[in-house]
Amino acid sequence: MLYFIRGEKGMEWISKMNEAIGYIEAHIKEKPDYEAAAKIANCSLSRFQSMFTFVTDITLSEYVRNRRMALAARRLLDGGIKIIDLSAEYGYESPEAFTRAFQAFHGVPPTSVRKLGIFTDYPPFSFRLQINGGNFNMGTKPIVRIEDHSNERVVAFAANCKAPETVAGNMLREWARENLSDYAARRSFGCAPKGHHPEGGEHHPDEEEGEHEYVIYMFLYGDEGKEDTYLGANVCDAPKGLFLVSDVALNEHNSDGSVDIGSSMQSAGGVMMESLKEMGGYEFALDERLHMEEQVFSKEWWENPDITDAGLIGFKMWLPIKKTA
Repeated sequence: MLYFIRGEKGMEWISKMNEAIGYIEAHIKEKPDYEAAAKIANCSLSRFQSMFTFVTDITLSEYVRNRRMALAARRLLDGGIKIIDLSAEYGYESPEAFTRAFQAFHGVPPTSVRKLGIFTDYPPFSFRLQINGGNFNMGTKPIVRIEDHSNERVVAFAANCKAPETVAGNMLREWARENLSDYAARRSFGCAPKGHHPEGGEHHPDEEEGEHEYVIYMFLYGDEGKEDTYLGANVCDAPKGLFLVSDVALNEHNSDGSVDIGSSMQSAGGVMMESLKEMGGYEFALDERLHMEEQVFSKEWWENPDITDAGLIGFKMWLPIKKTA
């Protein structure tokens, strides 16, 4: 994937950014040292991460995860490597955790990729200078796909207060750490049943956090969801039906520098609308079902209760859709 920057002043910056990406690629199977990459780019870690997201519309952690999954798929097709060995090669604690992450990215399990030879490619990023004309490219479109959910069960944690997303998330974190060994590999998502602005107002940057209801869910597997409770947590049916799912680039910020998730979601919504038009055969069903918000938290967030919103390293939006007649 190429990103073009206009103007001669950006030449040295682009060269350093490409060197930093080269360092990350060389250490992609292990945990890349982002501090070392930032030093290569001649900037602080926070600036390196911010500039990367600003230019590419994706966070550095998301980029590394996506590259690992794409490389893992190619590794599957190169030979007869076992899933257990592949999961260890890419730093996963168990084949089950690797398979879930693999399927979340490619939409199919590793066995299907090996059998069919079809997978989601994700080439390494590269930055180039464009001097004569051209525009500043904010990044290619994020991955947008359709997911069909049915007969799934989840644990649920609800809060009704100011900043309920944080409160409900902390409830989920505490329960998961006490009861699960693979909590970081499971998908968690949430929704505001009456909206983030129950009074009907629109989102605007720097707005004061109002009081509203929020529910956060985590998927269960197999017999875990056969009862109404699981290890002390309430169990219910997961949302059903078709959803258009897209990454949300967290590159909109409030005046204090914090991520403005609401504005980031609005930007992603426009891309999703265009994608649905291009697909054809579907329409949104927002009047019939709620939209969902999938959060991806860092390992540090799961392990350290003192980390709050800073632990959010990825965000996806699920918009309900239906087939047209």
